[in-house]
Amino acid sequence: MHRVWAEIDTSAVRHNLGVVRQRVGGSKTMAVLKANAYGHGAVEMAKLLVGEGIDAIGVGDSGEALELRDAGITAPILIVGGIIPGEMPRVVENDIEVNLHTVQMATELNAEAEKQQHVVRVHLKVDTGMGRLGMQPFEAVPFLHNLRRLRNLELVGMCTHFSLPYERNPSFTTRQIEHFNLAVEVAERLGYSGLTLHSSSSLAVFEREDANFNMVRTGIALWGLLPGDLHGHADALKPVLQLKSRILFLKDVPEGTPIGYSRTWYAPAPTRIATLPVGYNDGFRTSLSNRAEVLVRGVRCPVVGRVSMDYATIDIGLVPDADVGDEVTLIGRDGEEKITLAEHAHWADAIPYEVLCGLGRRVARVYT
Repeated sequence: MHRVWAEIDTSAVRHNLGVVRQRVGGSKTMAVLKANAYGHGAVEMAKLLVGEGIDAIGVGDSGEALELRDAGITAPILIVGGIIPGEMPRVVENDIEVNLHTVQMATELNAEAEKQQHVVRVHLKVDTGMGRLGMQPFEAVPFLHNLRRLRNLELVGMCTHFSLPYERNPSFTTRQIEHFNLAVEVAERLGYSGLTLHSSSSLAVFEREDANFNMVRTGIALWGLLPGDLHGHADALKPVLQLKSRILFLKDVPEGTPIGYSRTWYAPAPTRIATLPVGYNDGFRTSLSNRAEVLVRGVRCPVVGRVSMDYATIDIGLVPDADVGDEVTLIGRDGEEKITLAEHAHWADAIPYEVLCGLGRRVARVYT
């Protein structure tokens, strides 16, 4: 029995992967499992998706890549972010693919690969407008010329990253695609062939078919979400995660009773308060204080008082038969009622990504 847990529906993950695959046709699919698979458990999700024949896995840094290798994942893994020199020896040793952003990075990685007598598969990241990582398109031209001298690097892919693929005016994204196509054309003229080309993240898969190339990178869509969706594409996806806790303690309080740190809430009438063993250490944020709702026996109950590190309190005056040990749904469905991740994120002054990635280590992941 858990105090706080996330129920993860693996059949929904499979369904969502199928929706993405149907959308992209013959293009390959990379599952982006950075940030512990957006809070869903990277190792478990990698094993599930490898079993479904995923073409590649994307991670944020070398630590995430090595975690998967140590767990026995042998599928292609690309570090979609950057790496620093101290990380290179184990990256080379474990056959992990790397996004290149600078000439210096390529030179240092080649030297390490030469030392280990290994060839590292690399992708060239082209910065077409995100402004975060990658080479400017004009820098890619001389780099591709010089890359041939780095004998221990094999260019297998090129990619870019959209800054906002779901704008009502798509002109900026269209320009990003055009700049990326120019860089790809240069690479092909220089004799680089058979490259894996990828630019689309989850929403772009649905919004920009002209950007799917021969591989797409999908992360949030696997979990049943498409933040920024303007056209109802998310209707085809199934929610994957429910967040739950249980009632630890019950107390009847008279009118005027203060609850929690700083006495931010006073009972406006006699009521019953339930204490839940979940707090901001678990990802249940203080910004939810006196704003969020949860479900107890299918009834919406408000979070009252300030959420603390380990506990939250709720007013269950509308659920007189509630008892210690009852399940409490923080995100998800209970009976006819549901609290969506988007609703929860709104109360938390956050985006859904933050909520998922912020689930703490004490939150047990239960796969159903």
